[in-house]
Order: sequence, then structure tokens, then C-alpha cells
Amino acid sequence: MIIGCGVDIIEIDRIAKALQKQKFIERVYTDQEQQLLRLRSAQSWAARFAAKEAVMKALGCGWNHGVRFTDIEILREESGKPAVNLFGQAQKIAQSQKVTGIHISLSHNRSTAVAFALCVGEGTITDGSCDSC
Repeated sequence: MIIGCGVDIIEIDRIAKALQKQKFIERVYTDQEQQLLRLRSAQSWAARFAAKEAVMKALGCGWNHGVRFTDIEILREESGKPAVNLFGQAQKIAQSQKVTGIHISLSHNRSTAVAFALCVGEGTITDGSCDSC
């Protein structure tokens, strides 16, 4: 069953500018993400930023529920397909929503990156109120 969906779009230049600050990188990206992306373009970093935002929207709760950017990790399966790992508060929210899987799709052009996230599981579609967060 679909629990929730989310989409986010971001300007790549905005992320490229932010990547000049190590503090931003450490606040937003896990160590594994940093290792995966260290030789990649700003487009890849921006797509993963958008994915984190899309996952949070798909979970039905905003950042004000104690979720940190590093609670949502976007890596790759061996096939190259993007994969989501949740930690901390994001993981608790997913468990409370009975989410068993999160599917994501990432894309970009020269100026923008976009991500779509779909939470599936045994729960019910969230109404956005976050009573269970």
C-alpha cells in the first residue's frame, strides 16, 4: 500500500554554492554519502539533497519533528539504483507509519535537480497531521 509520496526540486547553483562550506556538507550528508559523492558533480549532490526533502514529504512529517538531514541517507545499489537508509527520528517516523520500503527516482538537467519518493508499507496514507510522529 502507498503510505505517502513526495517530490522536491532544487537549483543546482544553490547547492554548488553551499558545497563550498564544509559545515553544510557535514550537516546534510552522511559520511558514506560524502564518500560516494566526493568526485561527483554538484548535480549529484543536489539530486540527493532533493531526495532527502522528497523522502521527508513522503513520510508526511516536516523537519520540525526532530529529523536531521543525516537521518536520511541516499546511496546506490550495485545496479546503480538509488537506495534510501533511515536513521534516528526519520527511522522512528517510518516505523510509526508502518513503512516497509521507500522508492526514489532522481533526475537533473543543467540548472535543476528533482527527486520523487514513494513510501510503501502496511500502514495507511498519512493525512499530513503527523499525529504519530
